[in-house]
Amino acid sequence: MPVEESTPAIVLRARDYAESDRIVTLLTLHAGKLSGIAKGAKVSRHRFERKLEPFTHVVLHYRRRPHGQLVFITRAEAADLPQHVLDDDLAKIALGCYMLDLTDALTTEESEAADAYRVLSEGLGALSHRFADAALRQAFEMRLLGWAGFGLEFTRCRICASANGDNGATVYFVVSRGGIVCAKCRPSVAEGAIKLSSAAAAILARLGTAPMDDSPGSEAAGPDGALALARFIGSIVDRRLRSQEFLDSVLPGAGKE
Repeated sequence: MPVEESTPAIVLRARDYAESDRIVTLLTLHAGKLSGIAKGAKVSRHRFERKLEPFTHVVLHYRRRPHGQLVFITRAEAADLPQHVLDDDLAKIALGCYMLDLTDALTTEESEAADAYRVLSEGLGALSHRFADAALRQAFEMRLLGWAGFGLEFTRCRICASANGDNGATVYFVVSRGGIVCAKCRPSVAEGAIKLSSAAAAILARLGTAPMDDSPGSEAAGPDGALALARFIGSIVDRRLRSQEFLDSVLPGAGKE
């Protein structure tokens, strides 16, 4: 019998299977993203009760199966891990669902994702004890994109490397270049671009490096900055996130297309 393994994990999504089982996808600290089957999860009051729902932070115990991609989940424990409590706040729930959905889209099964787990845990933790707003959304997007290798450049022109001065000038975000170009270089770029103020670009740069707990009440980058992030995410994710439309409808300044 395969040895039982354990790791802290956050539940990304779950669905019922057969009469009493659940199939659960989790982002773990030590094993990347895992999908597993929890036998009897719908009826067990000891091993699983209310511990395999989205947002739940658990210590996951599981065994790998010799054949098949799903691991066999033996139990889940809350232990001393911080829990992500979103209450009945519609905006918090919408942003939290989007955080889970975006994380799911940017991670692959069993690939190393310890830092993605930390970004998600920090984002949900910040959301648990503060209000949902565009600044937190943008901070989370910037941090997770950075983890995934898509470090967006909002501080220097992608062509001439001149610094963004946050001085009221206009810069242009080019999706294919993953960053801004200055007004001087814009005529040499054939691709379409989203016009940003230098202040909005500076805000996105700050949000991408500051701890998410530091952003309550922070200024967001505004509709154009949000649109730049939405367009870039749309270019790398091969499907429209189901949670995005819901979030855009309840959170102002979300950057609708």
